[in-house]
Amino acid sequence: MPPTEPRAPFSPAATAEDPRREKRVSIAVPVKIFLDPSSANFQHACTYDISMIGARLQGGTGIKTIGQEIWIQRLNKRAKYRVNWIGKPDTPEAGQVGVDLLEPDNVIWEGELKAKITQGGGKTDSLPAPSSSNFGRK
Repeated sequence: MPPTEPRAPFSPAATAEDPRREKRVSIAVPVKIFLDPSSANFQHACTYDISMIGARLQGGTGIKTIGQEIWIQRLNKRAKYRVNWIGKPDTPEAGQVGVDLLEPDNVIWEGELKAKITQGGGKTDSLPAPSSSNFGRK
């Protein structure tokens, strides 16, 4: 599948139909996107789904290319990500992007993930260690 082609929506957990390596959590949290880490200029965006290794975002009009490196900030934590897909215009995924974490020791929403899993009855230590992967699909 070409990298710019929209993909099926994320699911909150890996299943036989959706064999992703990482559990996704559907949660909307506001974030700031920095296209240049040395600049104070940012864009507002919101998450759709997050995991220890990536996210699906709505927003970020400056995100134009697959492979583009961006910095996402949640509260006072910022990490570097790489864009791995961009939703095509005039599709349900328009305006959405999928990103992979490039700094596995710098998970900016670990607290949200642990809280969501705890609320759902899961164990907070059940989150896998961060690893590099293609958040979304291959």
